[in-house]
Amino acid sequence: MDASASFDAGAARVGKPARGSASPWERQNRILTTSLLALPVVAMVVLFIAPLLVLLWISFGGWSDHYNLDGYAGLAAPVYRRLLLFTLQLAFTVTIACAILAYPVTYLMVCFKGRFARLMMLGLFISLWMSLLARTFAWIVILQRNGIINTMLMATGITSEPVPLVYNEIGVYIGMIHIMLPFMIVTLAPTMAAIDTAYIKAGLSLGARPFQVFRQVFLPLSMPGVVAGSILVFALSFGVYVTPAILGGGRAPTIVLAVKDQIQKIGDLQLAAATSMVLLVICLGILFLYNKVSGVDNILSREK
Repeated sequence: MDASASFDAGAARVGKPARGSASPWERQNRILTTSLLALPVVAMVVLFIAPLLVLLWISFGGWSDHYNLDGYAGLAAPVYRRLLLFTLQLAFTVTIACAILAYPVTYLMVCFKGRFARLMMLGLFISLWMSLLARTFAWIVILQRNGIINTMLMATGITSEPVPLVYNEIGVYIGMIHIMLPFMIVTLAPTMAAIDTAYIKAGLSLGARPFQVFRQVFLPLSMPGVVAGSILVFALSFGVYVTPAILGGGRAPTIVLAVKDQIQKIGDLQLAAATSMVLLVICLGILFLYNKVSGVDNILSREK
C-alpha cells in the first residue's frame, strides 16, 4: 500500500464516527431541538398542568386536614343539576345554530371570489377584533324595550308592546350565537377552501344535478370543518361567563356563574374546584364522543 492510500484510509477513519456514537452534527441538532422544545414544555407544565393539578388537589379537600369528597357531593344538589343541564342545553343550541348559520355564509365566502368575498372576510375579522364586552353591551342597546328591534316590531304592527328580549334566556341565546358565529366560520373556511373543485366538476360531468353534487360530494368533504368548528364553539359556549352574566341579568344562570358565587358569596373553594373539574371532564367527554362519531383525528391527519 502506498503512502497516499494509507493517508486516505486514515482520514476516512478519522471522519467516520464510531459505531453506536452520534456525529457532531447529530449531537448539535439534538441539543438545538431540546432547547427549542424546553420553553414550550416548561410553559405548558407551569401554566396548564400545574394549575390543573392544584385545582384537582383542592377539589379533594387539599386545604383541609384530610382528603374528602365533600365538594363533589355538594354538586348533587338539585340547583347544580339544573344549572348544569341548562348550560349543556345552551352550549348545544348555540353550537347547532352556529353550524347552520355559518355553513352558507362560509360557502359564499369560499365559492364567490372578488370584492364581495373580501368584504365578508373583513367584516368577519372586524367582529373578532372587537371586544367581547363591547359586543355584549351593544346587544343590550339593540334588544332593550326601546331598542331597534322592538321599535321596528311596534312600527310594523307585529306587536303592540315591547317584547322582552334582554335580561332573559332569549337575550343570552342571541348574544351567544352572534359572538360564537365567527369562530365557526374561521374554522370551517379552510376546510371548504381545501376541497378540490375537480370533484365538483367530475360529479357534474357525470350527469349529477348541482344539489346532488353538493349533498354527496361537497357536504361530506366539508364535514371535518363542521366537526372542528362545533368542538370549538361548544367548548367556548360551555365555559363563557361574560355574555350570560350581562345579557341574562341573573335570569339565565349557568354553572359557570355558579362557580363565581361559590367563591365570592359562599366562600367554598373545594366546591368551586370540584365544579370546575366536572366541567373539564364533561368537555373531554364531549371531545371523545365527537372523535368516536365523526373522527376528529381525521381533521388533523387525512388519509393519503
